Amino acid sequence: MNMSKVEPSVIKRQFNAPRQLVFDAWTKVEHLNHWMFPMQGCTCEFVSADIRDNGSSLHKITMPNGHEMWLYTKYEEVNSPDRLVFLQYMSNQEGEIVHANPVPNWPKDMLATLTFEDIDENNTQLTFLWEPVDPTEEEIKAFEETRAQHESGWGAGMAQLENYLGSLDA
Repeated sequence: MNMSKVEPSVIKRQFNAPRQLVFDAWTKVEHLNHWMFPMQGCTCEFVSADIRDNGSSLHKITMPNGHEMWLYTKYEEVNSPDRLVFLQYMSNQEGEIVHANPVPNWPKDMLATLTFEDIDENNTQLTFLWEPVDPTEEEIKAFEETRAQHESGWGAGMAQLENYLGSLDA
């Protein structure tokens, strides 16, 4: 076991929506299918979803050019409406984990920890921590070398979430 500690990447966002709705947007398929993708023009389809402590889900993102990306998620903690913890992996359509990351030595296990806090009754602060689990020295190096890009990856998904939540007011 590697005892090296890596500082997680931190993304903070404020959403003009109640905390329970923001939490539900991360944990309910009827919301996830509308925003869990990196850019406009993509589609998201959950083919299985058991979003609870020790549950899992499998979803497909289809890019505007038709390329399909499958993601398998293992949920560690689902504590509504305060906290969500999960590991997410590239997979095939059967949910088998594949190592398809284009970054050499990318960490095998990446942990996402989300906390949801009330700013007021209609606004929520989301704090997203992203970090490798028990990384090798090579994985730490790959994570650190791409740190500046982490905001653009998960941050793009947060922009989709903000757009989606805004559309619910209409």
